[in-house]
Amino acid sequence: MRLTAVIAMMGLISVGCSASSETPGSTTTLVPDTTTTRAPSNEICLSGDLPFGPDGLIAALGDDEGDATSVSQIRWDPSGTCERLTVAFGSVSDAPATTLGPSAVSVISYAGIVRAGLPAEVEASAVADTLVEGSLVSSVFVVRDQDGFMFIDIHGADEIPIQARAFTTTSPATLVIDITRADTTATPVGVTKSGSVVIISPTPGPAPYPTVVDGYVEPGLLAVRVQVIESDNAVVDRSVSVDGYHDTWQSFTSMIEEGPLGTAVLFVGTLDGNEKPLDGAFVSITME
Repeated sequence: MRLTAVIAMMGLISVGCSASSETPGSTTTLVPDTTTTRAPSNEICLSGDLPFGPDGLIAALGDDEGDATSVSQIRWDPSGTCERLTVAFGSVSDAPATTLGPSAVSVISYAGIVRAGLPAEVEASAVADTLVEGSLVSSVFVVRDQDGFMFIDIHGADEIPIQARAFTTTSPATLVIDITRADTTATPVGVTKSGSVVIISPTPGPAPYPTVVDGYVEPGLLAVRVQVIESDNAVVDRSVSVDGYHDTWQSFTSMIEEGPLGTAVLFVGTLDGNEKPLDGAFVSITME
C-alpha cells in the first residue's frame, strides 16, 4: 500500500469554520499535487457554530455545478483536540478549481470512518492515499466505487469514536472536514486492512448468511480473491473483478449466500502459485 505523507511548501489558503468562509477575490496559486501536513495550531476547527455529527449524513454541500474535475491535494492540520482535512481540487485546465459540485459527507460510526462522496465530474486524483497517524485520524484513502464515482474515506484512529462537520470554499474550491472525538462511550469496531486491502464488512465476530463482503483494494489490481477458510481449506472461493485504476483505490463487493457454519476466517487478497493466500487481509468470523 503506497501510504505516503509528503511535506510540501505551498501558499496558505485561509478558511474559517462555517459554510460562508469564502474569500472572494483572493489571490490563488497552483496547488501542488501532493499531501501536506502542518504543525499543531490553536483549535482552528472548533470555532464557529457549524455543528458536528456523530453518525449518518452530516452535510450535503457544494454548488449545483462546479468546475472541479480532480483531487489535487489533501492537507491534514492537527489542532489541539480536533483535526482538519482540507481537500483541494483541480479543473480541466489543470488550474485550481473555483467551485465544487454536489457532494455529501457522512460518518460511518461503527467503522470509525468519515466518507466524502464527490461529484461525478471529479474523475481523477493526484493522491491515492496518505498515512496521517494523528490522535484522531490514522489514514486517508481516495476510492472509486464500482460505478466509477469517487469518494474519500478518512479512517479514525483505533478505538476512538469520532464525529465530523464539513463545509466548502470557493475560489479556490476546497472541501474542509473537521474531526473531533465523539461524546459517546461506544467504541468503533474499525476496519481490517493490510498493505493492499481494506475490508469494511464483515467485522470480526458473528456473520449471518447471506454475508456481504465489501471494501477496497490498492490501485492497479484487476481482480481479488474472496475466500472463507476452514481448517486451512477454502470452502468458499471466488474471484471478484475490479477495474485496474492506477490513481485511486477500488471498491469491491461480494455476496456469500451459503457456506460452512461456525468459526472460519475470511480472506480477501491475492494468491500465490499454490493457490494459497499471498497478500491481503484476514477477518475471524463465526458464520451463522
